[in-house]
Amino acid sequence: MSTTVATIRPVPESGGDAAETLPQALGRLRVALNDAFEACSQELGLTAQQCELLCAVQRPGTVGGLAQALHCDRSNVSRLVDRVSSRGLVRRRRGEDDGRVTVVELTAGGERLALRFLAALEERSLASGARRAGGREVVSVPTLNAISDALGARPRAPGRGRRPPPPHLGEASDR
Repeated sequence: MSTTVATIRPVPESGGDAAETLPQALGRLRVALNDAFEACSQELGLTAQQCELLCAVQRPGTVGGLAQALHCDRSNVSRLVDRVSSRGLVRRRRGEDDGRVTVVELTAGGERLALRFLAALEERSLASGARRAGGREVVSVPTLNAISDALGARPRAPGRGRRPPPPHLGEASDR
């Protein structure tokens, strides 16, 4: 497996403080993602956490699986599902293989909002020039996935702050 090393170069038109190291760049990216999640979710009348849940539930999952994917406690995810469910964006159903398991899935309205949220995030990245420069990818999705996997490989300490999940999460399988 080959490793790609990124060189961070300031973008002249950015107007901000450019990162000089990869950790600094990742820190700036984390803040920018939080800001983008907040802004895009507010445009839809939702919280960032509600939009993160809608994106996670694009692949139906259990509350436990969603808690793991969102790096939250099950009780927090359960309350979040309650709030989003009361707006008609998700529903709970019994598992097909085990009736004791409850699966959370999107309604048609929830699917529409999740897609609108993802489109708004995509638009922000395109508008900022972060995705394309000179007709080519500046940062590739596989590179971001590799960084996410490497950073997420360590178990998180209990009680630590949440980190934003990717807009579309993998399937959740535990209860």
